[in-house]
Amino acid sequence: MQQLSLRTKDRKPLHQKPAEGKGVVYTKPWVTELILDLAGYVAEADLASAIAIEPAAGDGAFLLPMVRRLIKSCVIHNRALIECSTSILAYELNESSAENAKAVVVDALKNEGVTKAEAYRLANSWIKVGDYLLDAPDLPAADFVIGNPPYIRLEDIPELICDDYRALYPTMKGRADIYVGFYEAALRQLKPEGTCAFICADRWMLNQYGGELRKFITGNFSVDAVIEMHNANAFEEEVNAYPAITIIRRKLQGRVMVAAAGNGSVTGQAAHAIIEYFQHPIVGVAKTDAHVSMTIVDDWFHGVAPWPCGSPDRLKLLRRLENAFEPLESVDTGTKVGIGVATGLDEVFITKDATLVEQERLLPLAMAHDTTSGRLKWSGNYLVNPWNGSGLVELDTYPRLKAYLEQYEPELKLRHTAQKTPKNWYKTIDKVNAALTARAKLYIPDIKDRFNPVLDNGEAYPHHNLYFIHSDIWDLEVLGGLLLSQVAQLFIDMYGVKMRGGWLRFQAQYLRKVRVPRPDQISSVLADKLRVAFRQRDYYSATEAAFELYGITIQERKHAFGH
Repeated sequence: MQQLSLRTKDRKPLHQKPAEGKGVVYTKPWVTELILDLAGYVAEADLASAIAIEPAAGDGAFLLPMVRRLIKSCVIHNRALIECSTSILAYELNESSAENAKAVVVDALKNEGVTKAEAYRLANSWIKVGDYLLDAPDLPAADFVIGNPPYIRLEDIPELICDDYRALYPTMKGRADIYVGFYEAALRQLKPEGTCAFICADRWMLNQYGGELRKFITGNFSVDAVIEMHNANAFEEEVNAYPAITIIRRKLQGRVMVAAAGNGSVTGQAAHAIIEYFQHPIVGVAKTDAHVSMTIVDDWFHGVAPWPCGSPDRLKLLRRLENAFEPLESVDTGTKVGIGVATGLDEVFITKDATLVEQERLLPLAMAHDTTSGRLKWSGNYLVNPWNGSGLVELDTYPRLKAYLEQYEPELKLRHTAQKTPKNWYKTIDKVNAALTARAKLYIPDIKDRFNPVLDNGEAYPHHNLYFIHSDIWDLEVLGGLLLSQVAQLFIDMYGVKMRGGWLRFQAQYLRKVRVPRPDQISSVLADKLRVAFRQRDYYSATEAAFELYGITIQERKHAFGH
C-alpha cells in the first residue's frame, strides 16, 4: 500500500468560515450505535490506547456514545479515565454547537462519578473548535475516524477556503460536495488497520465528481461494508439525502458486506441483524428479512468505476448481467449515446417563428415536453443554428441571421463560451451536427421516475435535456422495448443519482451502464414482443420479454424485482 501524505507547511490562515449551521444533519442514536459497532469502537476493545476522531461533532450525536463506550472500556481494562485526554478528538466549526457538546459530555462524565473539574478538563481536551479539513494534515494518526460529515456544495463556500480545500484534498474535483474532502482527510489520517466509518449521502459513489475519491479508496484501502439507508429514517429530521454507511479500513481489499436497511420503524432489529451478519457472514449465503437484506461480495469495484447501491439481490444480478452482456454504447453495433444541444441562451436560440432567419439556419427542435406521451409530438420549436458542416457560418452570408443575432450581441457575449473565444460570440455551447436531425433515434428525457424511450424517425434535433441513442444495427423499436423493461431500469436504479422525490437522472454516463444482448441474438419472436410492447408502452410485456432474453431466473425475478 502506497504511503499517503500531504505537504501543508505553506498553507495560509483563513479568516472566513462556511456559514454556521449550514449542512448540519444530526444522526439518530440507533444509527450512531450501529456505526460504532461496525467500526469496532466497542467497550470490549482497549479504547484508552486508541485515538478516535469525530470530524464534525455537532451537538455530540456521535461524541456522547463514544465517551460512554470509552468509560466502559476503562472499567473493563482497568484504565484510569483521567489518562484518556488524547483518546478522543472531536472537531466542530460552530462554537455554539461545540459548547453544547461539551455540556452533554461533562454531564455524562459527572454521572459516572468524575469530578466536575476533571470532567471539564477532559471535555475541553476532547472537543476542539476549528476547521477539521484545514487541521487534519497536522493531526496525529488515528485508529478511528467516525461521524456524519456535513453536506455543503463547494460553490456555497467562500472562494479562498474552497481553494485551500482543493489544494489539500485532490479528490475534490468539479462541483463536489465538502464531504468528499472529509472522506479524503479521514482516510489519509488512518493508521494501518485504522477505520473510517461514516454515514453520508451516497451521491459520491455514483456520480462524476466522486470518481477521484473512489479511485483513491480502491487503490489504497479496503471497503469492508456499504449499507444503503435510503428508507431507514436515519436522521433526526427529514432530509432529501440518500444516505449510506461506509466502513473503510487501511488494509488490502477483502470481501465486502453489502446491505440495504428498510423500514425505519424497526431500527433495533435491523441494526442487530446487520451487526450479526457483519461479524459472522456466511459467504455465498445472503440474508433477508422484512427489515434488512445483506450479502457478501467477493470483489469490489476498481478505479473511478461507480459503486451501485441497493439491495444485495439486485447488486448480485447487476454484476451477473454486466459479465454476460455488452454495454449499450458499442462500436461493434454502431450504437451511440449522446446529448442534445446546449445553447447558453435558449431565449435567443430557440424560436417558434419559422420566418425569423434563413430557412436553412433553422432546425426543428425536440424538447423534453414533446416526449411526455411516449410519442414525439413536436411543439413547433426551432433551433437557430449558427453551424454548418464546416463549423460556424459566416454571418455575412446570412443577412437575416446576422441582423437577428446582432440584436442580442451584448447578452451573447456575456456567456462563458463566448468569453473563451470572443470572435465566436454567436456560437452555441455545443456544436450542432445537423445530419443528426434526419437520423432515426431514441430520445431519453433526463429527469424521470423511469425509462421513457421515445422514437424520432428523423423529424427533429434534440435539446440538451434530451439524451439520444442511434444505431447502425438495432431496430430502435426493439431496443426501445428493451429499455422500457424493468431489467433496463435496474441499471439506472443502481447507478443513477436519485433526486428529491425519488426522480432519477437519465444521463449518458448512466445510460452507458445499461447492458444489452447483441441484436442478432434476439429471436424474431422476442423481437416482435419487444416491438409491440414499445409501441403500446406496455412495461409489463416488455419486462416479461426482457426476463426471457436475459435469462433471468424465477428466483432472480422474485428477489430482485419482487415477482
